[in-house]
Amino acid sequence: AKEYYTNSFHYDVRKHPTPFEKLSFEKDYPQYAAGGFIHYCEYPNLKQNPKALEAVWDWAYDKIGYLGTNTPIDHCYKCGFQGEFKATARGFECPDCGNHDPKTCDCVKRTCGYLGNPLQRPMVHGRHVEIASRKKNISSEMR
Repeated sequence: AKEYYTNSFHYDVRKHPTPFEKLSFEKDYPQYAAGGFIHYCEYPNLKQNPKALEAVWDWAYDKIGYLGTNTPIDHCYKCGFQGEFKATARGFECPDCGNHDPKTCDCVKRTCGYLGNPLQRPMVHGRHVEIASRKKNISSEMR
């Protein structure tokens, strides 16, 4: 069992569509859904390939009303790691040193359309499982 409900009109987070496939699938449903309007895609670190992200934004510009971009911005102030924290049974932690103290690290995840820090304000079990199950919608090598 997956332990959570898929929110509103969104593509199943366990699948691995490209951003274009995900947004093409979702774009017609907001008018029927009372649960929200945001579309979003999951990305790896694209600092070396911003054109891939810009291609999605350009494509979505006149097709999507509200587009969120989820890219890793977690930061551990204990060891200096910057990137994406690892999901564990108790929450999220720095993949380099295991730090999960909200006083010495910052973890940002999108929850129901909003950005939040699950280390400072833990989420319910099902939401944590859903976020931990998310797949990237693009590879860092995409051109």
